[in-house]
Amino acid sequence: MIRIFTVFIFLFLTNNSFSEIKKVVIVGNTRVSSNTIESLVDKKVSNVDSIYINNLTKKIYDTEFFSDVKISYNQDILTIAVSENSVVNFFYINGLKDDDLDKVNKIVISKENALFSSSKLKKDIEAIKDYFRSLGYYSITIDPEVIKIPNNQINLILNIDKKEISKIKNIYFIGNKFFSSSQLSDVISSSEDGWWKLFSSTALNEQQIDYDKQLLKDFYKSKGFYDIQIESVFAGVDNSKNFNLTYSINAGNKYKFGEVNINPNNPVYKEKDILEIKNISTKLLKNNEHYSNLVLVKLNKQISDYLESAKYINFEVNIQENKKQDEVINILVQLNQEPKILINKITITGNTITEEKAIRDNLYLSEGDNLNSSKLKKSIDSIKSKQYFSKVDYKLEDSPEKKNAKDFNLFVKEQATGNISAGVGYGTNGGQFQAAIGERNFLGQGINLNFTGTISTDKVSGEFSYVDPNFRNSDKELSVSLISTKDDYSNVGYTNKSLGSKVGTKYEIYEDVFFRPNINIQSDKLETNSTASSLLRSRDGTTLTTGLGYNFSVDLRDSKYNPTSGSVFYFEQNIATLFSDIPAIQTSIGSTSYKELFGEKYIGSAKIRLSSSTSLDNNKNVKISDRLYASQTDLRGFQLRGVGPVDGGDHVGGNYLATLSLKSTFPNPIPENLRPNSYFFYDAGNIWGVDYSDLISGSSKIRSSTGVALDLMSPVGPLSFTYAIPISKAFTDKEQKFLFNIGSSF
Repeated sequence: MIRIFTVFIFLFLTNNSFSEIKKVVIVGNTRVSSNTIESLVDKKVSNVDSIYINNLTKKIYDTEFFSDVKISYNQDILTIAVSENSVVNFFYINGLKDDDLDKVNKIVISKENALFSSSKLKKDIEAIKDYFRSLGYYSITIDPEVIKIPNNQINLILNIDKKEISKIKNIYFIGNKFFSSSQLSDVISSSEDGWWKLFSSTALNEQQIDYDKQLLKDFYKSKGFYDIQIESVFAGVDNSKNFNLTYSINAGNKYKFGEVNINPNNPVYKEKDILEIKNISTKLLKNNEHYSNLVLVKLNKQISDYLESAKYINFEVNIQENKKQDEVINILVQLNQEPKILINKITITGNTITEEKAIRDNLYLSEGDNLNSSKLKKSIDSIKSKQYFSKVDYKLEDSPEKKNAKDFNLFVKEQATGNISAGVGYGTNGGQFQAAIGERNFLGQGINLNFTGTISTDKVSGEFSYVDPNFRNSDKELSVSLISTKDDYSNVGYTNKSLGSKVGTKYEIYEDVFFRPNINIQSDKLETNSTASSLLRSRDGTTLTTGLGYNFSVDLRDSKYNPTSGSVFYFEQNIATLFSDIPAIQTSIGSTSYKELFGEKYIGSAKIRLSSSTSLDNNKNVKISDRLYASQTDLRGFQLRGVGPVDGGDHVGGNYLATLSLKSTFPNPIPENLRPNSYFFYDAGNIWGVDYSDLISGSSKIRSSTGVALDLMSPVGPLSFTYAIPISKAFTDKEQKFLFNIGSSF
């Protein structure tokens, strides 16, 4: 009995008291008022036990005003003893300059005249490391100095050493990957370091690796591999502090689409609309035999567009994939009717650089709209695709202001969006150096700025471009470019210099159909030498051209990366107006189709191109720079500018061009680690028409060639070999049976 009474007394004392707090005594505070601290105390509680004291202690610590808090309770009096955090008198970042220093000053929360706390310092150090790791500085060290001075103040110095960038030395793909390493390298955004890339961005980036994993998964699913697993990504460090990146892949089996069923979960959907959605689904899946996540995205869009046109609101399209035996995926389209919930507020946090407008431009929802889960997912995917942020997340919360409304809280984390790169190459036609600098989120406004300069044996060019993806909230792109070029080919007797500018826009007028109108102006200066013909020398001088242009394109490929089926088609014209020295019209039409021929190892393609360049004034002829030439991918086996009409020994191009190129990949015995791509081809075409002279042959003969090509990644850099045998040619044509290149740009 005595023991029980003793235990009771012990518990009573350890739990302090069951009486109400009558007085709060605060000691140790000098800057923070006692009233501020006392406002955190709940005096109405009747049981001041250890749990209450622990919770109150945490509550006071969370204000970040204090470095130490001690609380005691005795005889209805609660005593709170605090030690206040120091004030930062002087704050300095050592080891950084210019842009790096500006970026870090925006990231850190430690500032002069602000309260100092160890938790703030830890957050700052991690934030700085995260930022520089996103740029590839994985060996960064940060050494903080906290120097105490009188009056409870401190001087804070952050000593930062970025070290060298940790680059990706090698990228490996292992496991049941089905596709070649060369194909998969084209899918991901990361790239290996190499001497030919000079100072290009090949740094390791954790966010980029996560993005690459998603790119790989999307690529495999677009090719029918429903069970794809990126089982692991391993980054091993070598002695030079560089990384070997290994993706372990299990592709699984290839699936086909099976049955498709429509399940309306609400009587609001009419029978005729359900039948139409069934027809839309059946037609789309029938035209795409193999499973593809891209097809399902397109299906969701087509059904949503139809329901909107049929005046349905608050609908949700939920496409479910049901895996069956024999590698078949059945599709169930659930038509749901969501409760009418409005979006009250959209709050965006974490965007320290990117303007809110640039983020909202990618949202398919706004305040006052009905909450739609499909549009919500589409919004998040759109923001992620811009790659402005290393992290994008959101949370929906009940609005405290309105009933049946939600607040949409979006959280983002900034990352570096600039890039600088350069590359060199050398081949049969001489050397080339190319450099580029770009920023895809200029001034945090989502504007894309780029400059690219190229110096080669025959050509010097530079291009500056500006792209605003949502000009003045029009949902249309505005692009402006300035281009300067100097052509000086060794096999012609003239040099042409041009300087021009183009202003255009781009928008989708129908699903997969894009329209790009533009206006342009260009100045050309033709300079001939003593080897040029008298007709060419008579055209010496400067011409000014102002033009209106447009481009229609339709992209029906199954994938942007390594397509295996589908086609892409374009039609474009540029009309030099009557304000030009030489009014003219240029027209081009082309198409490329893809198809599996004898299995996945044999991917065939057929590319056709038809172009014309003619004057609108019968008394004037088109500029030399507007004459047409076949590229070395259009007509292999011949020199660049070595086919077509000839004037005094110079190939002067034609007014008309037609080319056809048939190509197919095929397997080869070269080791996989060299990432070989091999293909055979057949090219045919012609360049004809000389409007400025009736004395020059129009070159009506069809040229053709066949051959093989090989691309691989060797220890000395990327190599490309092409061997072509001309089948038919004109006696004036200049052959080039063998072509090779080493190195590449970017």
